[in-house]
Amino acid sequence: MQLSDFLQNGGTERVNVVAVSWTEGRYGDASPGRLRSMVRTFHPAIRVISASPKVEKDFSPLVYVPSSFIFDRQGKVVHGDGTREYLGTRRLTKILDSIK
Repeated sequence: MQLSDFLQNGGTERVNVVAVSWTEGRYGDASPGRLRSMVRTFHPAIRVISASPKVEKDFSPLVYVPSSFIFDRQGKVVHGDGTREYLGTRRLTKILDSIK
């Protein structure tokens, strides 16, 4: 499943997507314009935050980038452990359906 397809097909009614800009600027020149362009390609509803010591602590242990974390409405992690795991449509739907 492609994230942009999920969001285009009603996914924005079920989830808010936050992307952490983890490596932007670490391996060359940072380009806010390039980052905005990439996010718009996926879906304009995606919000990007920059990595900081607090963000790194909040998402620790982060093993791979990209990684997926799913939080419930109270901010509790209901899926994700910092490893790279593919989430297909069925699996994502099952996780979202389990959130009250």
